[in-house]
Amino acid sequence: MEEFKKGKFPEDIKELIQKCENLALQIQTAFLNKNCILIKDLYLENKGHKQKDFLNKLGIECNAFLKTKNINKNEVKGLYIFGDLNTENIFEPIYIGISRTVFRRLYQHTWGKKHNEASLAYLMAKTRLQYIENRNTLSVSELEQEQSKIKNFRVIVIPEENDYDLYFMEVYLAGKLKTKWNSFRTH
Repeated sequence: MEEFKKGKFPEDIKELIQKCENLALQIQTAFLNKNCILIKDLYLENKGHKQKDFLNKLGIECNAFLKTKNINKNEVKGLYIFGDLNTENIFEPIYIGISRTVFRRLYQHTWGKKHNEASLAYLMAKTRLQYIENRNTLSVSELEQEQSKIKNFRVIVIPEENDYDLYFMEVYLAGKLKTKWNSFRTH
């Protein structure tokens, strides 16, 4: 059975749940690895978001197109998971996001200048400041302060092409791993 835009529903939801359980274990193991990459190490200062060797650094391959005009796949569609030190000095998952353009999205989280680009930085600043004003009025310097923290988060990227699986995995893994900064409240 197919959904509206020709996406595929899982043949057996139990297999997708098992896939999520396996990923949860892989994520926890990867964050414990001292070689788990920091977000800031994916981008070189002088090259910015144009640096493409992030694929090699993460050990993944492109599975999507940044723009539909491109002939070759040059982006990653999937999940990204941020990890940070907890109170016991152990890295743990704290945020899971999904994107059709993960490389660009990670750049926005860490160097974006607008609240809607740097949404995690905005959420962190809003929480720290107990900010209740309009989103647009939070200063860029407050975003940058949080972005400096985000740049030092460990990151794991999991490519996933199937939309249904991608959305399911984000919610399932956020719940399973109890990621601190995820919220699924409707707007």
